Amino acid sequence: MPADIATMDNFDLNSHDKTREMSEIQSFYDGMTVLLTGATGFLGNLILEKLIRTCSGVKRIYVLIREKKGKTTEERFKELFNDPLFELMKKQEPNYLEKITAVIGDCCLPNLGIDLQNTNILKNEVNIVIHSAATVRFDEHLRKAVNVNIIALQDILKMSQEMPNLKAFVHISTAYSNCVGRQVVDEVFYKPPISGDNLLQLVNSLDDDYITRITPSILKEWPNTYAMTKAIAEGEILTYGKELPIGVIRPSMIVATSDEPIPGWINNIYGPTGVVAATGIGLMRCMRTDYTKIADIIPGDFVTNAILASAWEIHNQWKNYKNSSDLNKEKFVPKIYNIVSSSSNPLTWGEFSFYNKKYGSRIPSIRAIWPIMLRLSKNKYEYSILCFLLHIIPAYIVDSLAKLTGRKPQLIEGYKKIHKFTAVISYFSLHSWTFHDDNTKSLIKKLSKLDQSLFKFDISKLSWNEYFKKHVMGIRLYIVKEPMDTLPEAMKRNTKLYMIHYTLVSILVALLILIIYGLFLLFV
Repeated sequence: MPADIATMDNFDLNSHDKTREMSEIQSFYDGMTVLLTGATGFLGNLILEKLIRTCSGVKRIYVLIREKKGKTTEERFKELFNDPLFELMKKQEPNYLEKITAVIGDCCLPNLGIDLQNTNILKNEVNIVIHSAATVRFDEHLRKAVNVNIIALQDILKMSQEMPNLKAFVHISTAYSNCVGRQVVDEVFYKPPISGDNLLQLVNSLDDDYITRITPSILKEWPNTYAMTKAIAEGEILTYGKELPIGVIRPSMIVATSDEPIPGWINNIYGPTGVVAATGIGLMRCMRTDYTKIADIIPGDFVTNAILASAWEIHNQWKNYKNSSDLNKEKFVPKIYNIVSSSSNPLTWGEFSFYNKKYGSRIPSIRAIWPIMLRLSKNKYEYSILCFLLHIIPAYIVDSLAKLTGRKPQLIEGYKKIHKFTAVISYFSLHSWTFHDDNTKSLIKKLSKLDQSLFKFDISKLSWNEYFKKHVMGIRLYIVKEPMDTLPEAMKRNTKLYMIHYTLVSILVALLILIIYGLFLLFV
């Protein structure tokens, strides 16, 4: 193993000393009851783990879980804690299950699919709502995107209006919810393209097939259903969240954790993670990207810490608002936090590619079918040619050989998915935006030194070089699921793949020279 590549065991995973006095944020969560939606998702996992491990004084966490793929809510709840993510939490808080209660629900259903009894319990007990549930698929069917990203938010806001002990409500949006028609995105509310109620009325009047056909005309300049519905959802906060202690978190592209609870943890292949995973096993060799544009990525644990810290500030802001005796005071304005890296620690797509190739070649996958070679091109015609030469032709050759040997051909179908995936994310890899994050920076300054240590999200202090060691290793461990003891064999395989690659390149170059020389002799 290369000297500068550390294993996960080399990192300090010790959390705070419980004998210390609680920090301000820990004190805020002490004795509180939290409702967390989206707990089974990547970000929801991190929020749940962090709350139990670091804010151990929390009274109870209600997590909304639906049935999925033939599994009951109870089965999904039990499986939730089998992930390596929760190992440190279980070690430090062995009685964690005593504080977590699963609530049967579904964000696709009216009133979040929660029955009346549980609805009343939540209304009476909940102090803090963290709404993390969302469908993050860029190409999600519009009906589902509307139901999950907009209507579910409306429903939980209505429920929150009847929570007499509500201290803070945090809605997780996205930095790209307002990326259309502007290059600069401030921490303010923007006018949505349409109200949630009007869009719901439209989709409810049409069948799924017709919605699919007309979705491009509905989206207009919006890149996908995700960005548009998240923009509309922010507008619903001003309508249904009036006079609630509410705030909005807008993270950019969320990637693997940097430090906690384990470095490099990731459990999905959305966005940049999918690019690195596909490139690491040699499938993806070209991408439509402008290498000079900003890859605005943010580690998952930084987003989690910002969410938990923001609830503390939202509560303080709300408390000051309610205690103000000014009769002419303005209405409460929810605070928005842009959680981005481009403002304080910008990284280009060219640098993103460089770091991933650097560490990907040092800790290669045992399953790789080709060395890591990713060509970035912003020209759509050049990109199409590269796809044909580097993806389609090799796929047809390999699949043809597979058929001859009685195996199932897979590469052609695989590349169809990869090309669809890259088409979806190309909007974000060909453009850059200026995200102002004054509220986020101000929040960091308000934290005590202890809270800045316990809830770290100051991106200016992150070393991208150090981060990508963990990032690449995390994808190998948690996405490709290859233990580190396979690394020596993977290194040997990688050397052979490079030898094969350069041999083939040499043969092709030699053939090209012979053809050119033959043509030269023919016409001389």
